[in-house]
Amino acid sequence: MPHILFLMSDTGGGHRAASRAIEAALQEREPGRFTVELVDLWKDYTPFPFNTIPDSASHWLDALPSSYSATFWMWDMLARSRWWSRLYCGLLSSWMKRLHVEHPADVIVCVHAAFVRPAVHALRKTCSNKPFITVITDYAWPTCLWYDPRVDRCLVPTEPAYERGLALGMKPAQMLVTGPPVHPKFSKLGLSKSEARTQLDWSPDKRVVLIIGGGDGTGPVLATARAIDERELDCELVVIAGRNQSLKTALESAPWKGAMRVYGFVENMHVMMRASDLLITKAGPATITEAAILGLPLVLNGGLKYQESPNIDYVVEREAGVYAPGAKKTADQVEKLLEHEGAGLEALGAGLTRIAQPDAVWKIADEIRRYV
Repeated sequence: MPHILFLMSDTGGGHRAASRAIEAALQEREPGRFTVELVDLWKDYTPFPFNTIPDSASHWLDALPSSYSATFWMWDMLARSRWWSRLYCGLLSSWMKRLHVEHPADVIVCVHAAFVRPAVHALRKTCSNKPFITVITDYAWPTCLWYDPRVDRCLVPTEPAYERGLALGMKPAQMLVTGPPVHPKFSKLGLSKSEARTQLDWSPDKRVVLIIGGGDGTGPVLATARAIDERELDCELVVIAGRNQSLKTALESAPWKGAMRVYGFVENMHVMMRASDLLITKAGPATITEAAILGLPLVLNGGLKYQESPNIDYVVEREAGVYAPGAKKTADQVEKLLEHEGAGLEALGAGLTRIAQPDAVWKIADEIRRYV
């Protein structure tokens, strides 16, 4: 039975979610034909202190986002240098060779930028011609680390990502614009908005504004909810705190003027998005695509500089959402979009169809099946 190895890490960015989304599509295409394994490379195949990154990444992103952005920029600059790339691959060579020995696979799929080069370098050094496929999980302007001409296939989410690959020396035949991987449950959801609200026991009549801060509940979630609540708009707020228990406690204990629902980490995000009228979120690629597939207008209230900020421009230029940094500006935009019976929300609908790519995960799965 063919075995597929996913190279990822729990360092934010939805790498595990992307792997699971592709796995779900593969199993739906051909149930039981493949075995799948996920390996966290930062945790299991780097030395101390780098192996602690999965446990500290969310705290770093929340506490010092500017330093994370600076690190991202520095790595992107260094990755353009051949000598640095050779040094980086050499430093991780023994770890990556051990990876390939301990986790033999028929096809290798990398969904983490930091490990494309060292993993494919080690594989080719063993004279192996096993297929190595990169699935880029960044969105509008991926870091240079994603692109390596030694891979068999590089699946990119957007046209700008494709153009960047060409500029960095990738061949057109190596790359394919698929869209970003999103779990099939988003594109296959058969519920109407009213049915989703009935399932969730939400109000059938009020506008629902959904606020999320990713799985770890980062960003100005509480401040944003308070700013909107102060406007006393005719809407219901739903806030998802994710794994951030202190945020959930703060939300639940705060006094609210209007209707408010608070959740921790949820597994039914697709149902909640279907039941909502507007989403407030940072510019993470997976969330943007999930919302677009379900036709949910976006207010992007921030994004990591260099990594996520290009996503904001991509969405706004296609009129699929608006950018409103900070709690006050976000509240201003929410009020504006809800005016005149939600005319602003309807105006964003056409833009959402320009960025929605419901077939992306199926295209990715079919490419992997072809190499199997």
